[in-house]
Amino acid sequence: MDLMAFVPHFTEAPILEHIPVTEHICEQPKEEDEIMAIRKGNRFLDKLSRWFMRQRVLYKKHPLTRWCVKSTTAVNYEISRHLKSHPYMIHPFSSLRIVWDSIMIIFTFVALLITPIIITFYFDDLFTYFVINDIINIVFLCDIIMWFFTGYYDYQTKLTVLDPMIVARKYLQSYFLIDFLPILPIGIFIFIIPNSVWYCATLNMMKLLRIRNILACSKRLHDVYRIYFQLYKILETCVVIIISIHWAACLEYYVPLSVYVLGTLSNESWINSPYFQNRETRVKKYVVCLHRSLIAFSRSCHFLDMKTKEDIILNMILMIIGCIGAIYLLTQFSQLITTFHITIKHNLKLIAQLLEYMRYKELPSALQLRLLTFYHYRNKKVFERNQKIIEEVSPYLRELTGALQSEIYIAGDEIVKAGTRGEALYFISSGTVAVYNSAGKEICHLEDESYFGEIALVMDTEHRIATIIAVETCEIYVLYRHDFRRFIAPYPDLLNRLQNVALENLNQSVLIDPDLEIDFMPQYVNISTIQRKKL
Repeated sequence: MDLMAFVPHFTEAPILEHIPVTEHICEQPKEEDEIMAIRKGNRFLDKLSRWFMRQRVLYKKHPLTRWCVKSTTAVNYEISRHLKSHPYMIHPFSSLRIVWDSIMIIFTFVALLITPIIITFYFDDLFTYFVINDIINIVFLCDIIMWFFTGYYDYQTKLTVLDPMIVARKYLQSYFLIDFLPILPIGIFIFIIPNSVWYCATLNMMKLLRIRNILACSKRLHDVYRIYFQLYKILETCVVIIISIHWAACLEYYVPLSVYVLGTLSNESWINSPYFQNRETRVKKYVVCLHRSLIAFSRSCHFLDMKTKEDIILNMILMIIGCIGAIYLLTQFSQLITTFHITIKHNLKLIAQLLEYMRYKELPSALQLRLLTFYHYRNKKVFERNQKIIEEVSPYLRELTGALQSEIYIAGDEIVKAGTRGEALYFISSGTVAVYNSAGKEICHLEDESYFGEIALVMDTEHRIATIIAVETCEIYVLYRHDFRRFIAPYPDLLNRLQNVALENLNQSVLIDPDLEIDFMPQYVNISTIQRKKL
C-alpha cells in the first residue's frame, strides 16, 4: 500500500501556510455527571464512593476504548448503560481493571517464585510456611472474586457484557476451576488427616497453574501500555523460562525429600553426597539445585551423578521438557524475527514516505501533525469488519453500499460549508461534528448514527445553509448524488416519490436562525433542507 495515495496533494507550498483550521468552541450545555446524580453528598464516604464508581466505569483514555467503542457518543452511552443497569460491576476497560491486572502480574510472578521455595527449603518452619501460603491464597481468592464482578468484551458481537449472571456463567465454564485449585483449603485436610502435612503441602504445587493468569493479564495490558508485540513476546517468554527453571531447581531437592519422608531414601541419593551436605545455607543448596536443573534442561544429564530411581526419572522428564522448550523457543524466535522485519520495514517505509513528502512540500508543523494523526487513525481502523457487514446484506443494498466512500476528518476540519451546493449525503460512522448557522453560531452536535444532506440526493438546486465542523476525529461515509442517481435509474417512479417526500420534509425541517436557541440535542439535522427564516 502506497501511503501517498491517501495524502492530499497540494500545488503550491506557500498556500499551505494559510489553510484555515476552524477552532471548535463548544457552546453546548455541560453533560450531567451521572455519578454525582447517583451518589450525592459531600461527606468523605460519599466522595470515596464516587471515586470507586469512577474507577469501575469505562475509562475514556483506555486505548481499547477508542478501538472498540470509538466515538464520544458511544463512550457516554456505555457509561450511562453501566451505571443504570449494573453499577456494581467492573467494566473491562476501566482504570480499576488496569491497576488490578498490573498488580496481579507482579504478585503472581512473585508468588510463583516464593511457593516452591517455602515448600522445599522452609518446610521445617511451619509458621512461616502457613503465613506466606495464607497470604498468597487470600490475594488469589480476591482475584477470583474480581473476575465474577468484571464484565467482558465480546469481539464477535462487538458488545460489552456486564450482566452478572452471564459473566459468572462464562467464568465458571472457562477458567474458574484452574484458578480455584491453587487455593484449596489445605489446612483443613491437615487437621482432618493425621501426619499429612507433607502430602497436603504438595498440593500447593498446583499454584503453578496461576501462570495462566500472568499470560492472560499481560495480553490485556499489551494494548493498554502500547507495548510492541515483539517486546511483549520476549518478556512473556522470559517469564515462562524463569519460572520453569526455578521450579525445576526446587524439584531437584523436593523429590528426594519426598522419598525421604516416605522412608525409602537411598544412601546413594545425591542429597546425601558430601558435596551437597557441605552446603550449609539454603542459598548455597538452591544454587546447586539450580545448576542441576540447567544441566537437565540442556540435555546434559550424563554429567550428573544419578544413582536412584527418583533422580533418573525426574531428570528424564526435565530433559524432555527441555527439548520441547528448545523447539518452542526456536519457533518463537523465528516468528519474532519474521514479524519484526515485516512490521518494522512496512511501517518505516510508510512513515518515511510521509515524512519525505512533508519535507518536500515544506508543510507547516501544524499540518504535519494533522497528517500524522490521520495516518495513525486510519492505520488502527478495522476495515475488514465493514467488509464483513457488507457481505451479509442483500445484493441490492450491497450494490448501494459499494458506492459509499469512507472519509476521515481530523478535529477542526470543515466537512460542509454554508452556501455551497449540496452534492452528497453524509453518514457519521464514528465521531462528533458541530453544526453552525450562517452567522457562525453553534446550533448542536451530531454524533454516531446521525446523517445529514439527504435531500441533496434528489434535489439538484439545494444549497447548504449550515457549516459542519469535526469536533473530534471522525469517520464519515459519503454517498454522492451521481452514484445514487445511477443506482435508482431503473426506478424512475422511486425518484419522483423521493422528491415528493423531500418537499414534505422541507416544511417540517428544523429552522436555523442566528437568534434561535436550541435546548435539546436532535438525533439528526438535515442541513441541506433546513428552511430559512421568512422575513
